[in-house]
Amino acid sequence: MKRPLRKSKKFEREFQRFQKNFGIVVRQLREKRCLSRPELARLAKFSQTTLEHIEQGKGNPSLGRMEKLAAALRYRLSYIFKLTQDMDKQRDGA
Repeated sequence: MKRPLRKSKKFEREFQRFQKNFGIVVRQLREKRCLSRPELARLAKFSQTTLEHIEQGKGNPSLGRMEKLAAALRYRLSYIFKLTQDMDKQRDGA
């Protein structure tokens, strides 16, 4: 019997890659907006530690937190997701 997707090794790898890429995109967009980490954390209304974990790919932000982060960066969350997905395509050579 197959294991559910959420517990598979493939899912874990893909999820970790998404977290890492999402963090990279957030950091790049923050730098593009010339915001420091404390400034963005204040605008998004969460701690600097939380933002640091997200940028390092260690955090697992809820959809609500991702939306707050996108709003603070003045981007649509869908755009941030697209950039995150594009990083995978670039890495895979597609």
